Amino acid sequence: MIMIGNKFKLSPRFLTELSRKSKIAIVGAAGVGKTTLLNELFELDLITEQFNKIPEVVRTLCAQRGYKSPYDIPEDQVHQFREDVLDKQIALEDEQDNFIVDRSCLDAWLYYMRWSWNSVDVEDSERFFKKAFTQTKKYDALIYVPISFELEDDGFRWNNKTYQKQMDRMFREYFRAWDLDLLFLD
Repeated sequence: MIMIGNKFKLSPRFLTELSRKSKIAIVGAAGVGKTTLLNELFELDLITEQFNKIPEVVRTLCAQRGYKSPYDIPEDQVHQFREDVLDKQIALEDEQDNFIVDRSCLDAWLYYMRWSWNSVDVEDSERFFKKAFTQTKKYDALIYVPISFELEDDGFRWNNKTYQKQMDRMFREYFRAWDLDLLFLD
């Protein structure tokens, strides 16, 4: 077993399986350690340089637009911002033959559903769904990171434990609904 910080244990079998993939998304609710896992995999040279690391689009777009967090976005711009996040995520992924990302199009869809479902036009939500679903089906590996330690305040995301559990449940429901194959941390 290989320890990643004090949060994750990875078996040689897991790392071998990972090396056979080309389009990898690390998925799970906010605050479960997706970014920590991604950064450690690269820093410890546990994955080869064949992978391009795609930065978290939400943070990038917030910074470019002068927002401290997504909660600073004016209400009349939130739907367009979410659409921009999905479109940018798809564009970055489609530019790469091999990538690993700690935010996926599945994330974009689930957060869109959680925050926008009742406030957008049906055609808009269906279009968003189709883009997210089509892109998610292109991943050849999804690494599910469950809730396994206390949620930490990073000043960017919402730190509500109930919300984190709700999002984790939504992820697990969509893994089944979309028939997604997962790699699990050991």
